[in-house]
This record gives sequence, C-alpha cells and structure tokens, in this order.
Amino acid sequence: EVPEIHCATHMHRVRRLVLVPMCAIFFHCAISRAWSPPVRGFLSATHCQFSRQPRIPLSKDLRCRRAAIFSLACKESEDFKQRKIGGRLLAGFAALVFALGSPPTRDSAFLDIKVPDFHRAVQVVFDNPTKAAEAFLDNDAQLRPSEQNTIKLYLENKPSVVYVSTFAQGRNSFSMNIESMPQGSGSGFVWDDQGHIVTNFHVIRSANSAQIGLMDSKGKTTTYEAELTGVDPDKDIAVLQIKAPQNALRPIAVGKSANVQVGQIALAIGNPFGLDHTLTTGVVSGLGRETTSPTGRPISNVIQTDAAINPGNSGGALLDSSGRLIGMNTAILSPSGSSAGIGFAIPSDTISQVVEQIIKGGQVARPVLGISFLEAQQARQLGIPEGVLILDAPTGSPAYQAGLRGTVRTFRGVEPGDIITGLDGRQIRSEMDLFRALEGKKPGETVVVTALRDSDDGFVRQEFKVKLGAAPTQVSRGR
Repeated sequence: EVPEIHCATHMHRVRRLVLVPMCAIFFHCAISRAWSPPVRGFLSATHCQFSRQPRIPLSKDLRCRRAAIFSLACKESEDFKQRKIGGRLLAGFAALVFALGSPPTRDSAFLDIKVPDFHRAVQVVFDNPTKAAEAFLDNDAQLRPSEQNTIKLYLENKPSVVYVSTFAQGRNSFSMNIESMPQGSGSGFVWDDQGHIVTNFHVIRSANSAQIGLMDSKGKTTTYEAELTGVDPDKDIAVLQIKAPQNALRPIAVGKSANVQVGQIALAIGNPFGLDHTLTTGVVSGLGRETTSPTGRPISNVIQTDAAINPGNSGGALLDSSGRLIGMNTAILSPSGSSAGIGFAIPSDTISQVVEQIIKGGQVARPVLGISFLEAQQARQLGIPEGVLILDAPTGSPAYQAGLRGTVRTFRGVEPGDIITGLDGRQIRSEMDLFRALEGKKPGETVVVTALRDSDDGFVRQEFKVKLGAAPTQVSRGR
C-alpha cells in the first residue's frame, strides 16, 4: 500500500506534487538503470548542453526530434551512467526528506503519514517508484470522503434506475393512420431479477403501452417493451415487467422507511425533463406528510425532501446514505411546476407492501365498509357540520350486514342515512378522516363504527360492529 500523505497548505501541496514524484523517478533511474526513453533523452540532452558538446540540429517535426534525442541517449557511455548513479540517489533522498520532513506549525500545515514509520515510506518508494509517483499525484486530487461516497452510491444504483417512456394511440395527421405516439416519460427502478419495474401510477395512467430503458454497467441503454402487472391508484404505484436477461437486471436495495430520520442525507435519481439518470442531493426535510393520490384518496406517511425533484423524476428512487431505497419520488409542491425545494416520496415500507401483493395476485385488496357517501363539501351545504353521510349501503355489503343504513326516498321525502362520526375511537369529520382510519386495517378485521341515526327525537348516537370487506384493485395484464 502506498503511504497516503495529507498536507494542509499550498506549499506542502507543491512539495508533494513536484518533489516526491521527482525523487521517485531519481530512485528508479539510479537503481534499475532501465530509464524510459523520455527521461533518458532529457538527461542526455542536458548533459550535452552543460558539457558544451555540439547540439544536434533537430527537425521541426516532433517524431524527428524524439528520434534524435533517443539516438543521442542510446550512444551514452556506460561510464557516464555509473558516475550519475550516486548523484541521483543523493538528489532523490534529499528531495524526499525536504518534501516530507518539514516540521508542522500551528499556522502553516500539519503532516499525517499513514504508515508505521518513515522507513516504510522510503521502502515503498524504492519497491515501486512509478506507482508511488502516480499515487502521490492522484492523492492530491482525491475528493472528500463524502463526495466519494456519493459517487459510489450513484454508480452502484445507476443501473437500477430505469427510463420509462409511455405511448398512446393517435391518428397520424399525414397518413391518417392510427399509430402509437409518444406521450410522456418518467422514471422507475428494478424491483427483482424477474424483470419487475416499479413506477408511479400517474406516469402510465393514460398510456396504451410503455417502454423501459435499461442501462448496463458500461453505460449502454437497451429498450424493452413493458407489460402491465398491476396498479394501486390509491397509493400511486404501478408495477410493470420486462423480459430482460437476469444478468442485465440490477435490483435496487430496499431499506426501511420506518427508520428514516429528519436531517439525514437523501439522494434522488431519476430522469427530469428527459435527462436520464440525473442525481440530486438533499436531506429528509420532514416525515408523516400527506399527499393526494390520483383517485383523490390521501397517501399518508409521505417523506418530504429538499432534493430537487422535477417533472420526469416521478417514479425515481430516493436513497439514503447507504444506497438503500427509502422512497419513490412522486410529487412536488411548487407554484411554477418545477422544483421549489419541497418534494414528496412514497415511503419504501408502503411500496414493499403494495408491490408484493401486486406481484403475487395482480391486485391490492383494500379494507372497505362497502358504502357510498356524500362528499364533505356537499354535506356541509345540506347542514351536516361533520361526519360522513352514507348514501347507500348495498345489500350484502359489510355495512349493510352490520345494520348501517343509507339515504332513502320515501313518500314523506328524503330520509338521511347514518352519519359516521367515529371508527375505533377515532373521530371522523370527513371522508379523508375515514380513509385515514381504514389505512392501517386489513380485510376481515372487525371495527367499531360510531354513527348518528335520524329518529323522531333527533339524531341518536349508535355503535355498529363491522367486519371489513375487501375491494380489489385489479388491472388486466397486457402491454
């Protein structure tokens, strides 16, 4: 291992850049005497100049000049080589001592040699002077550890992020034929070695077909036709599948979003504005946020980040500092439509739960009461200050079997149905509260629903035990 030397001032950096490689070259020349042609020619030409030997007229052509210097070096006598060995050893050792032996001061520099002692440093230079010179040169240009880690994470996860292109059927204005026309683009990531690709539902919502651009380790992108495996519009998640060789697939490492903390590093990789595999960095700005899905239902426990997210980043990966997936970029809060420092990502725990259900059965079973209801805004106009008014509880639904009633029309007029005001002790003021209350439930689970029922004496509060049903979100497979 080549010793790593850290200098803090410009003077020490100059010494390390110039003198240490120079001493390595001197040692190499003195010990092996197998000088490379450029060094041999340079020393020979210098010797001729100082000894006032006649110079060889050189051609302006670079090749001729090199040939002349090389020829002069080859004619150098063995006696000259022997006399130069001692001088080069002394010069090399002096340069090494001057470069490394300057004592540090409080105001100037500090010196940290990561080897047990100085003798080992000298021995390393003697054993492999060429490598030592290159290492010292490269060492000065090293990036900070945090930058190196960011670059490493990007290179490792770049093949896991894909480019999603969507197409829709449209009529060609020239030929009048129905053709598949580009509709938009987005991002996604490789889920497993079976070719499953995860992206946002809104990326492919209006598309008839999609293509996936998969990049290999050499930077070459291959396009594959995608088939739809399933979607969950309530969580804005879609799963596609491509028929790609397993050695071309690099599944992303999935982390636990429950362990995410505000302030930790967040890295977003996606394809904003069609610019593939763009990396932006930031921090986790907030947790437990809420955004709205394409169906209007709330998506809870959303991660907020200030990593730049722009149109085209949707479906891309949000990573932690270990390169693990903690969320899927899905939305931004911006008056201009571009990044304003407030982006949202669906947590990885939610993604894992939904994606596994889609892969296994092609659908996601949502817990439901089996009712239709009046939206809160319209209910307020009818004089209902809070709660969810049941419009219908179809026969055989979980709500009907528990005894809940819907709104009916009689000869006396419209009789309002039950108004749900609580679920398992949680207050329900609107349908959004009802969705949140059902979020953590599972089909088949029994819940206690608190409702107000209209009677001759006014509204009476009652409780009903409801066994939740399952509402599958199923999409037929195909392109």
